[in-house]
Amino acid sequence: MSSAGFSKLAGQLWPQRFKHQLALMMSFLLVLALTLLGGFTAQQQESRARAAVEAQAALLARSLAEASTNLILVGSLDGIEALALSYAAMADVRRLSIFSPQGKPLTQVVHEAGQSAQASYADPQRQRQLPAVQQPQMSLTTEGSLLTVWQPVQTDEQLLAWIQLDYDLSELHRQSHVVWRNTALMALLAVLLCYPLLMAFLRRPMESIDSARRFAVELADDVGTAPLVLEGPLEIQQLQRALNDASMLLQQHLILLTDGIQTHQAQSKQLAAQNDQLGAIFTNSPDGLLTFNRKGKVEFTNQAFLRMTGLREDEVLGQDDLGLDAKLMERAVEGCEFAGLAASFGPNRQTLTLRGEPPKVLAISGRQTTAASVSLALYVRDETQQHELDRMKSEFLTLAAHELRTPMASIFGFVELLINREFSDAKRADLLGRIHRQSKLMINILNELLDLARIEARGASEFKFEMLDLAELVTHVLSDYLPPQGRERPLFEPVMQAMPVHVDRQKMQQALLNTLSNAYKYSPGGEPVSIRLLVDEPEEGRVHYGVEIRDRGIGLSPAHLARMGERFFRADASGHIPGTGLGVSIVRELLELMGGRLQIESELGQGTCVSLWL
Repeated sequence: MSSAGFSKLAGQLWPQRFKHQLALMMSFLLVLALTLLGGFTAQQQESRARAAVEAQAALLARSLAEASTNLILVGSLDGIEALALSYAAMADVRRLSIFSPQGKPLTQVVHEAGQSAQASYADPQRQRQLPAVQQPQMSLTTEGSLLTVWQPVQTDEQLLAWIQLDYDLSELHRQSHVVWRNTALMALLAVLLCYPLLMAFLRRPMESIDSARRFAVELADDVGTAPLVLEGPLEIQQLQRALNDASMLLQQHLILLTDGIQTHQAQSKQLAAQNDQLGAIFTNSPDGLLTFNRKGKVEFTNQAFLRMTGLREDEVLGQDDLGLDAKLMERAVEGCEFAGLAASFGPNRQTLTLRGEPPKVLAISGRQTTAASVSLALYVRDETQQHELDRMKSEFLTLAAHELRTPMASIFGFVELLINREFSDAKRADLLGRIHRQSKLMINILNELLDLARIEARGASEFKFEMLDLAELVTHVLSDYLPPQGRERPLFEPVMQAMPVHVDRQKMQQALLNTLSNAYKYSPGGEPVSIRLLVDEPEEGRVHYGVEIRDRGIGLSPAHLARMGERFFRADASGHIPGTGLGVSIVRELLELMGGRLQIESELGQGTCVSLWL
């Protein structure tokens, strides 16, 4: 049904008489009040019942964990199964499983409603995904019908097993439905009892109001001349006097009002057109705008100013310049030098930097006006992007100059030695080898800068997407990869499962090689590097494939991990490990252009794990 049809049907169903509208509204409010009260009561009861069920389920799992500890230690599978059957015999337990620390089922018991508990031997070799944290955990199924409790079985020294207990919540849901049904019935009964009483109470006042309505209609039609006579409470008598007075005054003002209305309508149309034009300009302006009235208080602000500063409209309107200064400084970065809004109305504009990621840089300037209602106008422009570009340009020039100067200085020095001095063939070969390595380093740096520039300029327009097997692609990359001299090849276990992905072969190889190179680079102590293929099947059914590259090198601190992927950021600032800080950002952007994502996990001193998901 369309919105127009729905509105027409609602108008036909809504009663026309005021007394019926009032009775219907009072009935609705009564139903709403009783429903809210009953709902609150039902919510409290359901919360207490759920808490009791969760406590019972947790206690049951904890009791089973304590009872099964010795049986697991001695490896008595029959005893474990008998113990699980005895616990699963409880009415609301639907499934009880005990898994080894590796996820292998030790025993599984199923208890269908109305039947006795039975051991289940389905998939005895299948390993189950266990919780990552060795603590009791509790969760609901998607439909909310079962409560799943995970309880670790452990001693002081080790984790012995995991207990999974599925607890039925159908009885809890049934009780909740009963409470809500009773609440609805009580509300309906209250309406049926109160409606006749309310109608009887409204009968006489409504008769007087109906008489006043007829008089007002005649008065509006310029035919009402006889005085109105009403009976009823004090309010009805006051209504009678007011209507009679209005009848006398109406004729006196009718002619004046007609002329005034016509003049006012013409002026209103003109002012509305002007206000619409000015409002569109101010509202849609990308720059912030504030106006102060003659008392020095903020009278107008547009949405751009509120968006830039993060202030609410009620925090700005009515403030003077000092009050607004204080609110802006609360959001400013520490140590920001800001002379205040008053200084912005001079010849020089002010700059204010607000907290954020990245910090927001605002340019503020003001003008004095001669308007009757506006004394000052303040303009605010967001220059964050320009400042960020300047900062990135400076960082790039500094880093590029530093990284390129080091190999260039080495090349220059070695070439100068070869020109000015005579060396043996072995020494000459050594110097030429150093020149070659430094030249290769310079080429790598320039290639990374060119790759990043090409990605920014062209995006994925040059990508050649095709459907590839990720496992086969990784195998080919590793077969051609040569690890650094003296280092072992990465540990890799190929899989037989097909892993189809839609990617650009060359770009995906580049991302894999960059990540693998970083793993060796940031484990200078010769720690092993391993590669693993991943499969993730989320609830929506779409399968994601990934490549995990793990090293056990220097790792990252939490602060450095949060900045991984930023351009020109390097975790090692000592200069001992060469690089531009662009490798991870290039990998991230390549994956995003291919519809994937980059996941990084690391711990300082323990190594880094980088996952490339597609």
